[in-house]
Amino acid sequence: DRKERLHQLRELQERMEKLPGSKTDSSTRMVFSEEEKLKISKDLVDLQIETNKMKEQYELENFELKNKILALENRVLEMELCSEKVSGERDALRERLHTLESSWKELADEYIILKSNYLALGKELDHEV
Repeated sequence: DRKERLHQLRELQERMEKLPGSKTDSSTRMVFSEEEKLKISKDLVDLQIETNKMKEQYELENFELKNKILALENRVLEMELCSEKVSGERDALRERLHTLESSWKELADEYIILKSNYLALGKELDHEV
């Protein structure tokens, strides 16, 4: 019985001796764990910074593209207005040309009539003379 108690006592002493070692092991593990946590936190912060930079770049490019689209749409509207104006001027010029051609035909017909009358009067004059 005494031997058994001694044996249990020795086991307890061995366990007690291991406890301080396990405390230092756990302290070392905790320090290592804290270092890992800090590294992970730093990496996370770096990643967030990079993500924010990428977001800013995206927003800037998106803004620039929207401005270009608006400028191009504005240019298209200007061109359409200009096209409408030119079309209107073209139609007015066609109408004017048509009017001038009609006037020219009337003048040509009148000239032919006047020339015919002149020639007839000339013949009549020669005949009277």
